[in-house]
Amino acid sequence: MPNEIKIWKGISNRIIVTFPYNPEYVAKIKTIKGCRWHPEEKYWSAPYSDNILEKLLSIFNGERVVIDPSLYLDNLKKELISRKYSQKTIKAYLYY
Repeated sequence: MPNEIKIWKGISNRIIVTFPYNPEYVAKIKTIKGCRWHPEEKYWSAPYSDNILEKLLSIFNGERVVIDPSLYLDNLKKELISRKYSQKTIKAYLYY
């Protein structure tokens, strides 16, 4: 899709964001603290934090955003661990 914004998990605790060049999108992504442009790979990266997905979704509100499902699963796993679920239960929840 031409105006699709893609978000997925990168390396070194960073989130990767790609989109076709749009000055409005660039201005929005620059509002996130610690965000960097990687010219060789042609993507933006932001530090991973608990609320980074919410921030990205709020600044790109109304746009088509595709998020890698593994990002949601990481949050779910953290929540299940914090609630002291057993490893078998966590594994089953993440599988389904």
